[in-house]
Amino acid sequence: MLLRLLTAIPDPSTRALLRTILDSALYLTPLNVSLAEVADHSQLMARLAANRDDIVLLDWQIAESGTPDLVAEILRRYPRLRLVALLPEQQRQYRQMVWEAGACNGIPKEYMDQEWLSTVLCIMHRAIEREAKLTQAPA
Repeated sequence: MLLRLLTAIPDPSTRALLRTILDSALYLTPLNVSLAEVADHSQLMARLAANRDDIVLLDWQIAESGTPDLVAEILRRYPRLRLVALLPEQQRQYRQMVWEAGACNGIPKEYMDQEWLSTVLCIMHRAIEREAKLTQAPA
């Protein structure tokens, strides 16, 4: 199964870091992941409307204090998506807010590493597999 991962990260250096972390995470797991990237809110919404992704890594910088509202809006429109919010360390109070808005996880960007990402991707992979089995018609 292919996991379609979308990153919504405006900063080029953070995008490059995440690609490096993803490469390392995929070395640790047998997952098949395709990566797409957007850099701003309008690109994000256009990409989501095309229904081409399973998981979104949403950087705080896309909407800043509006991130919890954006998470809720995205999941209201696209309830099958899994969304992870990448938060700034100095704004930790938003971790609970993005969780309440429906994010699967919220993590300060400073704590992202390959172990964390491989774990998140593996859990989401298994959840998608199980959901697919539940929606299949009985034989």
